[in-house]
Amino acid sequence: MANPQNEVAIPSTNHSDNEKTERSSQTSAEKGVFTTGEDATMIEEPNTPEEKKSRGISKAWLYVLATFFMFINAWGLTQTFGAFEEYYVSTLLSGTSPSSISWIGSVQVFLVITLGAFTGPLFDAGYLRPLIVAGCFLIVLGMATLSLATQFWQVFLAQALAVGLGAGLIYVPSLALISTLFPESTRPWAIGCVNSGGSVGGIIYTFMFRNLLPSIGFGWAVRAIALVNLVLSLAALAILAPHRVHKPEHKRALFDLRALREPSFLMFALAQLLNYIAFYIPAFYLPTQATAQLGQGRDFGFESLVFVSVGSFVGRTVPMMAAAYVGSVQVYLAASVAAAVVLFAWMAVHNVAGFVAFAVMYGLVSGVLVAAPSAAISHPTLSPTMSVVGTRMGMGWMFGGLGVLIGAPSAGALVDLLPGHVDFQRAQAFSGAVVAAASLCLIVPFIAVVRYDRKKTSGRARSDEDPSVE
Repeated sequence: MANPQNEVAIPSTNHSDNEKTERSSQTSAEKGVFTTGEDATMIEEPNTPEEKKSRGISKAWLYVLATFFMFINAWGLTQTFGAFEEYYVSTLLSGTSPSSISWIGSVQVFLVITLGAFTGPLFDAGYLRPLIVAGCFLIVLGMATLSLATQFWQVFLAQALAVGLGAGLIYVPSLALISTLFPESTRPWAIGCVNSGGSVGGIIYTFMFRNLLPSIGFGWAVRAIALVNLVLSLAALAILAPHRVHKPEHKRALFDLRALREPSFLMFALAQLLNYIAFYIPAFYLPTQATAQLGQGRDFGFESLVFVSVGSFVGRTVPMMAAAYVGSVQVYLAASVAAAVVLFAWMAVHNVAGFVAFAVMYGLVSGVLVAAPSAAISHPTLSPTMSVVGTRMGMGWMFGGLGVLIGAPSAGALVDLLPGHVDFQRAQAFSGAVVAAASLCLIVPFIAVVRYDRKKTSGRARSDEDPSVE
């Protein structure tokens, strides 16, 4: 007969063994060791804070690469429009006025900039994937159909609407994504790297269009560009598609009407309007000036856009590193003043050397005009709280988009391209004047920023001297 004490002792021993097994499994899980079966291979997961941080940084910079690819398409194509416009004016759409042709590029850029007011809230709501998929699809579709276009309305639908809408769906969500992945100390550099994709794209697509057009014609040259668009889009989507954006508890408002009653923000927005009236005038008309006024070949006209893109690459990155020390509004004002000087100096360009110098210098200052506003808008004098930064950024860029819509067609009406008479003086003076007016508008937010920063610094100094002062 079995001993009752032994019967109780057996399960007690098993329970103790199970507890040891559970502790061992728990300890293994905490260490990141997982097994399946007696002879399973042990897998180490990066569960230490250092390993997680390293993996997070690597993934964030991979996303920077993906958005860089998308900016090559979104902004690179807009910076190449000057090359397309020269071909349209001289060959494909020679019966159409330069002012009408300018509407193609103006509407394209207008859509890229202004759609941010709507795509920003959609990004916040967690719709990153549909936005970038639809944007990439429209860009490739637009360039593919552009290769078949022979009339103005066909070019307008393909290049202005399809490509413009696609780039607009990509622009703000890409910047918003990168802004959420990096701390304040490295965010400007990361955003600068993304923005530089536009300059790189301008160089790539200009060279492609210039070199392929004489040998294979307009249709196949544009199809080759569309193929590059497709490859870059697929690479970017492969990286970004798995990323999920967490939906916030509260939706962001599209407009903050109180901002229009604040002098600092209102004058800042007017400065963006005026700066972007002139922003694309040189990019749209430099190739035409090189061929029609300076007597250079079409190849040199296309290369002028490369000079602008090289300068813009520097302007979108290096000055923003200085903005961390002197302030983004200060850098924006300085760049606006410099741009006015450069544009007025454009009137004195009558030879190739001066033309190249202008193209590089304008690319440099215009690159700052692209990058600085988005960084400046986060200052408390322009956005009282971080919860309204996105809304006010979208409102500011809507003013900029309206400026683009006005600027290039207005300049096209001022340019004289008649047989035996080529004159860009009125368009050059117009662009310099509106940027000078933008600089005057920026004085109001500049003063507000300086006063705020001084008050904050003095308050901090008093607090250090007297701890009772809050």
